Amino acid sequence: MRTKLLSALAALFLGLGAAPAMAGELGVGLAAHDVDLWKEQCCFESGGNLEVHWRSDPIEAMKSGGSFRLWAFASGNSDGGTNFVAAGLMRRFWDGDQKLYAQLSVGLGVHDGPDEDFQKTPDRIYFGSRVLIATEASAGVRLNEDWSAEAAYFHLSHGGLAGDQNPGLDVISVRLIRRF
Repeated sequence: MRTKLLSALAALFLGLGAAPAMAGELGVGLAAHDVDLWKEQCCFESGGNLEVHWRSDPIEAMKSGGSFRLWAFASGNSDGGTNFVAAGLMRRFWDGDQKLYAQLSVGLGVHDGPDEDFQKTPDRIYFGSRVLIATEASAGVRLNEDWSAEAAYFHLSHGGLAGDQNPGLDVISVRLIRRF
């Protein structure tokens, strides 16, 4: 599983060269992995994450409710911790010609970390499920017509739907996003 996720991350990163043929946005980010924000259980894993992001152009059929997009990203940990991929639906606020924007996203994620339903060791996150709910809040600033910089908070967990073992994973990242 770990090899497949790392291969997917590499393929997405190498795919940046083919980006002009794709609509939407592509980006890369650096992240702090398993940060201590407000969880009861925290900070089992260390290291940083390299992220690769993709977002679609706004979905035409959903334009009456604002700017909705599809999104996907892959995140690889530098210290042997949990790697993951996630995808879902994003709502962008203040989309258009404004310099600042905000986004809320929800979707599903799959990880290569332990999925046992109890915490076995203190150096890994035991998620209780292989498939998790992925949520994110981010804010961005347009640097010019093609480039944006973003800061984001990402959370991955099953929200108690798969049992009591649910420490979750909090990630804080900064990103550089290219619009095509």
